[in-house]
Amino acid sequence: MTVQLYDYIRSELIKRGFNEFVDKDGNLIFFDTEHQFLTKILSFDEEISTIVDKLFTSEKLEDADYDQHFKRTFLMRFLHRPISRQSIEAFRVQLLYTFLANRRYIESIYQDLDKYIHGTSESKQVNSQKNQQKNDSTALTDNRQAYANLPQDNVQLDVDSTTMDYANDNTISRNKQTNSQNTLTFSDGETTNETKTHQLDQLFRVNGLEEQLFNEFDRKCFKQTW
Repeated sequence: MTVQLYDYIRSELIKRGFNEFVDKDGNLIFFDTEHQFLTKILSFDEEISTIVDKLFTSEKLEDADYDQHFKRTFLMRFLHRPISRQSIEAFRVQLLYTFLANRRYIESIYQDLDKYIHGTSESKQVNSQKNQQKNDSTALTDNRQAYANLPQDNVQLDVDSTTMDYANDNTISRNKQTNSQNTLTFSDGETTNETKTHQLDQLFRVNGLEEQLFNEFDRKCFKQTW
């Protein structure tokens, strides 16, 4: 017997207590489209999302929105396709392998699709500069005045000495000034440039990226004969 994804999901819903023929009160709902499993599958609600995650062994893409979009598209693409393995367990192993082998490619399609469409090019330039200046200066000023009434008075005339003996008036002033200045300047900057080119033929080229991806899953995981 050939098993389709629809058969597997239907059995999982029944295990969880869902019934598309009779409601919990015993009323016949066979003709009520709102309670049909297909309607539930197409809505990709929480229960369906959980079942599909189980098929992928709970492996996910980094972005939750991208992950949900990918798995929902996957389910719609292969819902009525017969699996290529004899059991669901063997199918899950092959599905997980195919997903992990193409994971980076899948992430790139969803994360960088806008860049592919617009032919975006990015460039980044980082500037780092360090300036250092150091200035040192020293100034020394001596002013000396001495007055003696008598010639025989002994006056110290050594200009390097700050002491004067035997003077009626002895005035000494000394001024010493030392300046030291050290200036250190850092300058860091980052410049990012982004250029987009809108070309219609580029849009056509990327239009089939998802289909190419799902063709890989088709070959690895599903039967090629109907």
